[in-house]
Amino acid sequence: MEDFVFWTDLIGITAGILVLSSFIPQLHKAYKTKRMIDVSIYFMALIACGMFLWVIYGIIRKDPVIIGTNAAGFILNIILMILKLKYDRLHQ
Repeated sequence: MEDFVFWTDLIGITAGILVLSSFIPQLHKAYKTKRMIDVSIYFMALIACGMFLWVIYGIIRKDPVIIGTNAAGFILNIILMILKLKYDRLHQ
C-alpha cells in the first residue's frame, strides 16, 4: 500500500510541476514585452477560481499535493492577471 501512495503522490507532484511550468513562458513573455493584449482576463479569472476551489478541496481532503500545486498556480495566475491589467493600461 505504501508503494501505491508513493506513486500516486509522485504522479500528482509531476502533474503539478508540469502545469505550473506552463505559466513560466507566459510570465516571461509578459514581463519582457510589457504586453498582454491577446490574453483573456476572463480565461485567467476562470482558471484562478478553479485553482482556488481545488485548494479548498485539497484542504478538505488534507492532501498537500493538491493544496501546494493549486495554491502556487493560483498565485502565478494572480500575478499574470495583475500584469495584464497593468500592461493593458500602458497601451491604451
